[in-house]
Amino acid sequence: MTEIAYPRPYAQPARPLSMSEWVEKAAETAGLDPAHAWAAMSAALGLLHKHAQPAALQPLYDAVEGAELLARSDEAKPTAGGGLFGGVLKSAGGVSGQAMADAMGALDRMKKQGVSSDALKRLLPAARQALEAATGRDVLGQAIETVPGLGGLLGARPQA
Repeated sequence: MTEIAYPRPYAQPARPLSMSEWVEKAAETAGLDPAHAWAAMSAALGLLHKHAQPAALQPLYDAVEGAELLARSDEAKPTAGGGLFGGVLKSAGGVSGQAMADAMGALDRMKKQGVSSDALKRLLPAARQALEAATGRDVLGQAIETVPGLGGLLGARPQA
């Protein structure tokens, strides 16, 4: 018999990180400049805001002061992109396809701003680690896991 996992109540951190603190910590760990890290983190938050389950996002928003405001901003809003393949994913892939098409658009935007996919591969796990160190919980990972198909792009850890 499979055991059902229910969301656990969570304790808010004593003092939330500011968005700037979170980005700076992640940027330093990943070896990126803060401006590129900010652009990438805003895109990731925008994707999560659009596609993750709201209940999974709330602990993240509670842990990082300004994260929800940034996630709702025009700066973070996913834009159309991803070329022909992104369009095919969007029309044929259901909810997961829409998320993947939006992620491809975000990746295109990041490349235009000078953020490589290698930099993203370093930054997003560093952001997750910094937030987990501050909160004692993997609140970013829990939000990422609610978006089908985006885990690898947003730094999800492989399932054991």
